[in-house]
Amino acid sequence: MRQQIAAPHAPRMPRLTPGVRKAVVILHVISSVGWLGLNLGTLTFSVIGLTTSSADRQHAAFGALAMLGESLLIPMSLTAFGTGLVLAFGTRWGLVRYWWVLVKFVLTLIAVVLIPLSLLAGIREVADTVGGAKPGELIDLGAGAADLVVAGCVSTAMYTTSVVLSVLKPRRRTRWGRN
Repeated sequence: MRQQIAAPHAPRMPRLTPGVRKAVVILHVISSVGWLGLNLGTLTFSVIGLTTSSADRQHAAFGALAMLGESLLIPMSLTAFGTGLVLAFGTRWGLVRYWWVLVKFVLTLIAVVLIPLSLLAGIREVADTVGGAKPGELIDLGAGAADLVVAGCVSTAMYTTSVVLSVLKPRRRTRWGRN
């Protein structure tokens, strides 16, 4: 008679206590919703700056975009990402057990990486160009500002997908979650 040998399991992180879990969930929701709102604000300023016929509005929109983006995008994204990891490792959901958690992780990771590498550079470039213009001078920003609008639309779709997944929590497991 053959003896079955149990497959080794990876060590598990200790589960969060109910009070700590609730506190982390609250921080995660606040930072995630804040990040979505910040994204909508930056998208709005990009559209206004790109489409306005007023130099003053263009300068104000891209100045506000730079202030918001440079001061809040990285802290909000890292807070949402970090609290999401704490919840993934400290609750029954895990990071790779359920598709909805894994998809949220990948979408958030992509955004967290692209913000400092691409988005902030684009924001700074547009803000510097407009900031260097003479008062009352409307600047043709071409593809630079249009890229910010595209990035805002893509990130809005990503964050909205994450919100929907968080609310619906589809129970379908990954192959790692079936073991």
